[in-house]
Amino acid sequence: MRAAAKIILAAFLGLAPAVVAEAAPDRMRILTTVFPLQQFAAEVAGARGQASLLLPPGAGVHTWQPRPGDIARLAECDLLIFIGAGLEPWLPDLLKAFPKDRVRTLEAAAGLAVAGGEEQEEEPAETDRGPGHGGFDPHVWLDFDLDIRIVARIAAELARIDPAGEAEFTANAGRLADRLRRLDADFRDGLAACRGRDLVLAGHSAFGYLARRYGLVQTALYGLSPDAQPKPRDLMRAIDFCRARGVRTVFFENSVPPDLSQALAREIGGRVLVLHAGHSLTRDQQDRGVGFFDLMRQDLAALEDGLGCR
Repeated sequence: MRAAAKIILAAFLGLAPAVVAEAAPDRMRILTTVFPLQQFAAEVAGARGQASLLLPPGAGVHTWQPRPGDIARLAECDLLIFIGAGLEPWLPDLLKAFPKDRVRTLEAAAGLAVAGGEEQEEEPAETDRGPGHGGFDPHVWLDFDLDIRIVARIAAELARIDPAGEAEFTANAGRLADRLRRLDADFRDGLAACRGRDLVLAGHSAFGYLARRYGLVQTALYGLSPDAQPKPRDLMRAIDFCRARGVRTVFFENSVPPDLSQALAREIGGRVLVLHAGHSLTRDQQDRGVGFFDLMRQDLAALEDGLGCR
C-alpha cells in the first residue's frame, strides 16, 4: 500500500501509523481464516510468501468479530484465503468496508461444499437442517482429496500475483499433494476393517466429509450449525441409538465443552474420545508447533481406537 493510503487507513481506524507499517516488499502477505488454509498457503508459498491467520488462537470461526487491527492487516495483505460456504458469516460485511476489489480473495470451497452435509443412513438424533451454513457443509478440509484441489487453487492464485514464482509454487503444491495422498491412504488403511462404522458425535456435524470418504456413518446431536442447541429428546434418541447398535465410544470436538459427550457416555456405559476438526489451534497447540497433519493423525488414532480398528 502506498504511503498516502496507509496514512488515510491509519486515521480511519484510529491507529498509529506503525500498526499498518508495510512488510518487506519481496514477500507476499497472505491471510487465511482457518488453520488448514494457513498451513497449505505457507507450504505452497515457501520463501516467497508469509501466511498468517486472521483469527487468533482458539477463536470461533463462526462467531469471531474483527477489531481495528485486524482490519488493518486485511488492508495490507496481498491475498485473503477463506473457506466460504457460510463458514465465516462475518466476512461479507467486513469486505464491504473496503473499496471494491481492494482486498484480493480466494474462496477455497467454491464448488466443493456439499449441500446438506453428509449422506446419512440413519438419523437417530434430531439434527438441525436449518440455515446453518447456508445449507452447505463448509468443513471441506476434512476430505484430503478436496484438500489437494484447494492446494492447486492456492498455487494458481499465488502464481497470478507473483508470476516469477510459478514454478516454485507448482513444485511446493506437488509435494504437499503427495503428503495429503499419503495421509488419505493411511486413513483408508486404518479405517478399512473396524468393528463399528458409527461415528457418534456429541456436537454438530463437522465430520461429514471424513465419514463419507472412509465409509463411516456420522451421527451427531445436532446438524451443521454450531449455534444449534440439542433438545433433551435428541440426547435420548442418541442414547437409544447407541444402545441398539452397541456403540460404546462417543466422540466430541475439541473446541466444544465435553458435558454432552460425558452425559451420553455415562448413559451407555461408554467413554469419550476427542476429535479435532482442525479449523483452529489453541494457544498451547500453537506454542508447541502443532501442525495440520499432526491433528489429523491424532484423529486417525482416536478413530481406530474408538471404532475398534486395531
